Amino acid sequence: MNSELYTAASGLINEQRRLDMISNNLANMSTSGFRAQRLFSTVYSGLGRDAPSSVRAANAGVAVAGAYDVPGPGPVRSTGRDLDVALEDGSFLTVQTAGGRRYARAGNLTVSASGALTDTAGRGLLDPRGKPISGLSPDTSIASDGRVLSNGSEVARLAVVRDPGGVLIREGDGLLAAGGREGELESIAQPRLRPGWLEGSSTDPLIELVQLIEAQRSFESNQRLISLTMNEVNRRAVNDLAG
Repeated sequence: MNSELYTAASGLINEQRRLDMISNNLANMSTSGFRAQRLFSTVYSGLGRDAPSSVRAANAGVAVAGAYDVPGPGPVRSTGRDLDVALEDGSFLTVQTAGGRRYARAGNLTVSASGALTDTAGRGLLDPRGKPISGLSPDTSIASDGRVLSNGSEVARLAVVRDPGGVLIREGDGLLAAGGREGELESIAQPRLRPGWLEGSSTDPLIELVQLIEAQRSFESNQRLISLTMNEVNRRAVNDLAG
């Protein structure tokens, strides 16, 4: 493949993935506990290590190396609702899903018709023993230390964990999975919650707009380079055939 075309094509793919992530950040501006993400990329050569360095540099490409969460929690606002809780930075609630135990920061909880404590998607909240929290009345509230109170009495405690080793990975729908490494998570016996408050999304629309413009311009530059390179390839092909 033509080296300029190879470099431009890899850059085009990289910027498309960056645009997808920015779009996801913007789409979750109203999602409780959402953390905006950024991509980081790496430069690589399309040739093996045995090729001369000058030749490898001329055939370099760029690829997504990974993603990271923008540091810091989202803005916290008062709701006055008994089942809304804001978590301290770095802690997670434990929920039960069809795929097993998962972790989340969204603290807008509710009591189902059957008396179970759930998130907005209907997933059950777990206690420190891994049991679903149930048997609740409509006047259930959450205390600042994670106690679940129903009719003024403690019924259960929320399972709140910390991830000191960075084992949690995003799974979508506001959930994170430990990938079989649950034992590396740290259980918080006395969590610090803010009842009646809710953490919003950490997405900053102005920053995302700047990122969007930068990614779009880079995407268009790679498009132009591909177009110019293909025109040059076609011109040479015609001249070679004619000659």
